[in-house]
Amino acid sequence: MKPTSDTTLSRPDLGQVVYEVMENSITMGFIGLQVMPIFPVPEYSATYPVIPKESLFNIHDVKRAANGGYGRVSEAFEEGFYKTNDNGLEYPIDDRLAKIYSTRFAYERVVAMMLINKILRAHEKRVADKIFSATNFTATNADTEWSTTASADPVYDIEEGKDSLRANGIDPDTLIIPYDGFKWLRQNDEIKDQVYKVFPDAAKTGRVTVDHLKTVFDVPKLLVAGALYNSSKKGQDASLADIWGSTYAMLCKTADGDITEPSIGRTFLWNEGQSGSLPIVEEYREEGVRGNVLRVRHDSSESFLTSYDEDGNAKSEISKACGYLIDMTASS
Repeated sequence: MKPTSDTTLSRPDLGQVVYEVMENSITMGFIGLQVMPIFPVPEYSATYPVIPKESLFNIHDVKRAANGGYGRVSEAFEEGFYKTNDNGLEYPIDDRLAKIYSTRFAYERVVAMMLINKILRAHEKRVADKIFSATNFTATNADTEWSTTASADPVYDIEEGKDSLRANGIDPDTLIIPYDGFKWLRQNDEIKDQVYKVFPDAAKTGRVTVDHLKTVFDVPKLLVAGALYNSSKKGQDASLADIWGSTYAMLCKTADGDITEPSIGRTFLWNEGQSGSLPIVEEYREEGVRGNVLRVRHDSSESFLTSYDEDGNAKSEISKACGYLIDMTASS
């Protein structure tokens, strides 16, 4: 069925294409969905529960007295607030070009892939700007610049971060590093020595992998941010740059469960009541361009987990307690 000028049709077939791209986004260098995983929400704007530190770490008397009852706990939940934004892109598919291109490749499928790729790139930039920010997190200088691979000690820097986060009650599980940081870690003399001792085969190839680094740093997840963007102004030749830059690394706790779990943040996603957590893919007719317009959209917001009092002041800044920002390019 083709759309008419007064109808908008859902395209679940292309929705599957979008799903596949999102599932494999990390292979394109996108880590935003791992740093701030999607949390589907039933409303475009609402509150969510926040468990304050006191509720998690208080010690209670759990011993029941003879002929008595058990002690009772009444720990108040605090409330955070999110508000999603309508995010999406469209692509006009000219009838004539559709007939020409469709004989050469799956034209609509490629267009859908292009649209979700652009949407993911915009999401990546928003997440990176929040996480690698000396405004949102206090940046701690590395002991020695990581680019000084002969003497830098990233293991020490990471251990310092673990101690700092433990003081907040957080056990970090993720290290986020930009591409340059990954390169410096692989070339670091001390890290190579440790890897070669534990992994003799690595000494033969001289190659340090992500799995090797996870072992050296003792972190379950190591995310290498490799996504690029065009930093040139419109109309100028493309100049590609790293979305996550080359200044910071972040040790943090990322979410893998419910919204009440402390984490560096979540992507709240609302898709107008449709089931699941995928963007909406739809198509409508536009005679002015003599073609159909393909649209990929959703409502989303990349948010830190924070509770607020009645006056709108921040109370428990959970996400900001879950991150330790390291300036790889400065020394203590």
